[in-house]
Amino acid sequence: MRCLVWLAVVLAGCGGRGLTPWDDLKTLQAENTDKALQIQQLQAENSRLKEQVQTLSGLDQQVRLEAVDTLARIQIGKYTGLYDKDKDGIAETLVVYVEPLDSAQDYVKAVGQCAVQVWNLDAPQQQAKLAEWAVTPNQLHKSWGGSVFAAYYRLAFPMAHLLSGTPHELTVKVAFTDYLTGKILTGQKTVPVK
Repeated sequence: MRCLVWLAVVLAGCGGRGLTPWDDLKTLQAENTDKALQIQQLQAENSRLKEQVQTLSGLDQQVRLEAVDTLARIQIGKYTGLYDKDKDGIAETLVVYVEPLDSAQDYVKAVGQCAVQVWNLDAPQQQAKLAEWAVTPNQLHKSWGGSVFAAYYRLAFPMAHLLSGTPHELTVKVAFTDYLTGKILTGQKTVPVK
């Protein structure tokens, strides 16, 4: 009796699939071919990476770093300033253009993080620093832009709530930490308040 129940279960299971053993064999052969192609691709990639490691290990790390044009300085672009985005007569957004330059004085998209400070140097010492923002590498990456004559990170910050007392000018300070060399490069610019 147990054998009949088992046989019925097996037959019901096989009959419900609608696949023959040949179909299973074809599926397994196709999977085997896919896996063999993946193995070939991985072996080729592995060989390429081994070759790359061998080449790089033969070069002095300091010599390699010196051969690369690295970030040499940053400057704050001339269009940095306060802007009235909603056209209500009040400049509520500070836009800072950070221009990274390499040792050849070419614009370069450097990987790193940025700290931006805004100061009112006419205010008492305890109230002089109005704001400070930290810009992550991901945020910097998304803010990269340029024109025919320059390339820059364009950073925008809200300022409406910070401009009480209407100073005549603000000082913008930028500190850029270069992730390749570890250097911290700084720049400073005065911005008129209209």
